[in-house]
Amino acid sequence: MRLDFEAAAEIEHNGSRGTVRENILKKFLSEGRLPPKYGLGAGEIVGRARDTSRQCDLIVYDKFNGLALIYDESTQVYPIDCVYGIIEVKSALSKAEFIDALEKVKHFKAMAPTGNVSQSLGNSWVMTRERPKPFGVVFAYALGKNSLDSLIDNLREWESNTPPSLWPNYVCVLGHGVIYHNGQPFEDCLHSDQITSACYPSAMPYGSDSLFKFYCAVHDMCAHMQLGPVELLRYFDPAIQIGKYVVYGRGVEVEITKDGGDPRPARLKESTVSKIVEWCAGREKISYGDILLKRFGSLPVGMHDSPTMKRKVFFYNPDNLKGLSELRDALQSDGEPPDLGRTLIHTFDFIIDEQSYVVAGLSHEDFEFAESK
Repeated sequence: MRLDFEAAAEIEHNGSRGTVRENILKKFLSEGRLPPKYGLGAGEIVGRARDTSRQCDLIVYDKFNGLALIYDESTQVYPIDCVYGIIEVKSALSKAEFIDALEKVKHFKAMAPTGNVSQSLGNSWVMTRERPKPFGVVFAYALGKNSLDSLIDNLREWESNTPPSLWPNYVCVLGHGVIYHNGQPFEDCLHSDQITSACYPSAMPYGSDSLFKFYCAVHDMCAHMQLGPVELLRYFDPAIQIGKYVVYGRGVEVEITKDGGDPRPARLKESTVSKIVEWCAGREKISYGDILLKRFGSLPVGMHDSPTMKRKVFFYNPDNLKGLSELRDALQSDGEPPDLGRTLIHTFDFIIDEQSYVVAGLSHEDFEFAESK
């Protein structure tokens, strides 16, 4: 591999030289070193909240159950659901090149969906587990007139201003050594779910064994992860990033008119989403069927025992708005027509950070909207 790299150095065009070096690493990993289920591509990754990664040198994806939304020989676009991680490839790892790679890893990891993955086990049994977090690796063919120790200093400085969930999992400089995180004494924190603020980066000068250590790390990170299904409909009608929340559902985006002007697109403010989440945080979920009973007094025919009716959701109703049955009773008792604009007849279903919410009272008086950019 070192000889292949040196041959690539004879190529004069920087872009072509970089592509060749990425292909050398891709060839090394693909020639029987990773199981067939792991595919290797290059290009971009799209998330569930209308976000796209920067150009990724190597993308490790699920070859059996995943797919490319766009594919040609040089560039592909993958949904993040089927991506195990990325590898950023550098010729010489100077501080500037290192920070560039770290920023790409950070941007990619920030796109990762949260929540749980459900898997059917048959006979109505469903196993739910936390969605795995993808990995980000930096691989370099050489140092850039620096050392592993100076790279450690660069990494510590960068990580001091970056959440641990966005830190790199592994750094390898061919022929020199590797950098990874330690936690408790003698604990190597390789996987994304192990890396916390208590971790610190360490360098090991493995020399000629650094390539083997890198290969083992990539293999083990892939083997550690069980991805969920690719949900393509999430990409046809994607969620929206609103501040720190990822929000999906009808009513998140609306058109508003001010001072008699033309309708302008708008979306919920982060403060409104926080208002919903914080109010529901101290309350138990209830079944979707119970909410429909409260709204309409009955359930759709044949749906009483369906999974949809049994699904547990948060119900945002701080003003205790009334449904049809309660409105009917109120009309019979006092004869006054109810305010139909403030009832449970009108609700919205949202998914906020992978949690389901039924929201009552969505109006300009209740919530704030901001014009979309």
